[in-house]
Amino acid sequence: MSELEQDKLGQGALGGGWLGTYAYKGRLQAQPPVRFDATFYQSDGSGSFFGTILDDGGLGEADIRGEQSGQGIRFAKDYRQSRMPLVSYEGTLSEDSRTMAGTWRIDRTAHGVWDARRTWSDSGLSAEDETEESAESELDTDWDRPRVREVVRLG
Repeated sequence: MSELEQDKLGQGALGGGWLGTYAYKGRLQAQPPVRFDATFYQSDGSGSFFGTILDDGGLGEADIRGEQSGQGIRFAKDYRQSRMPLVSYEGTLSEDSRTMAGTWRIDRTAHGVWDARRTWSDSGLSAEDETEESAESELDTDWDRPRVREVVRLG
């Protein structure tokens, strides 16, 4: 990782890829944890962000919109192919910006905990920058970079 990327990570940038899990608490606690793969884009300098999450749990892809204030994170997940209500997430980004964790809630029907680990970072990444050409050039230059994805439970 370059010094510039490390500096941006130290400032709490969310832009990039995340791999994590969410687990149920309360009456649905017997449900197994669900893995997810997320990509976040920083909208501007205001702390707002957006992106997508793909769950392994069968609900499919969801759009997200959120806000970051310091190390605090809040976002809503809206599933594309499901009639699920919005899922509200709150959490904290670690000081090194490599992990985050928190709680989630669906109205009064379900709640739980979540955590995620950064899989790749591009603090300058915006929706306009994410083109097929840039993806191909990344593959050409980083083809030997390990792409190991692991789920790490926090707390």
